[in-house]
Amino acid sequence: MAISKEEVLEYIGSLSVLELSELVKMFEEKFGVSATPTVVAGA
Repeated sequence: MAISKEEVLEYIGSLSVLELSELVKMFEEKFGVSATPTVVAGA
């Protein structure tokens, strides 16, 4: 059985701040992305 998007959101909502921070780091490493916003100079 596949996990629904709603179940994923419910799980994420139950995480502590530390657990959520660790999860974000795992996403960044696995997918080669960064959650840091990009700032455009002179905008």
